[in-house]
Amino acid sequence: MELTHISAFTAGVVTFLAPCVLPIVPAYLSFITGVGADEPGTQVKVQPFKSLIPVLFFIGGFSLVFIIMGATATALGRLFADSQQVISRIGGATVIFFGLHFTNLFLRDDFLKIFSGAGFLFVTAFCFELMEKETFLMIAGAWAFITALYLFQAHLLLYRQLKAQRNTGASIFSAFIIGLTFGAGWSPCIGPVLGAILLLASRQETVYQGMIFLALFSAGLGIPFFIAGLFWTSFIGFVRKFGKFFAVVEFIGGVLLLTMGLLLLTGKLSLISSW
Repeated sequence: MELTHISAFTAGVVTFLAPCVLPIVPAYLSFITGVGADEPGTQVKVQPFKSLIPVLFFIGGFSLVFIIMGATATALGRLFADSQQVISRIGGATVIFFGLHFTNLFLRDDFLKIFSGAGFLFVTAFCFELMEKETFLMIAGAWAFITALYLFQAHLLLYRQLKAQRNTGASIFSAFIIGLTFGAGWSPCIGPVLGAILLLASRQETVYQGMIFLALFSAGLGIPFFIAGLFWTSFIGFVRKFGKFFAVVEFIGGVLLLTMGLLLLTGKLSLISSW
């Protein structure tokens, strides 16, 4: 299995652990299974295998949406093959933007000052002939693109929180529909990571290869959902204890996105798959 495939699976796991997904997992599972996760200390009575059936249909719902997205992205990528370089550069800049969001740098009051300083460092490197002209122009374009998005406050759209309400449980069909909605709606955390995986899928030679990428992403996101449903009582306690690590998970995810974005931008993505 190539490193890019492992990255797709890991992206799914990181998405599950993200701070605007993990906290709402109990609400989703409570709705789907009809088993409450009320106040701390409340004992939760679960029939594990019976409750897993709707959970599996929920996972199947969002997996279907993601795999279709992968197939579509690959087909569109082949359609615009002649513009692959331009798409990769714009996509790389977009992924870097998502990475800055994940590392919470956009929340700093002095972000624009720091980002402007970084831009001038690249200008200095180019003027002192420490950077090739083509590389400098790519980085300068990405810098201008991200700055424009920030000034238009596009970053604020990524901080909307997904809210979920509990109910008395869902049928298998309803669980599947909820999964479709979950996948199609994209929570604020799923959007950046999934967008990066879709960019990878769009660069594949066949639709089947693009679908594999999104199937692995879905597996990375779905397996933790499955485990959470199987060990429901223990999982509720885990969510409460894991909260202090949310910042670390966000930062790691942001660094991964920044790295992937730079590789896409500079056309060096093949370095990963050649490992």
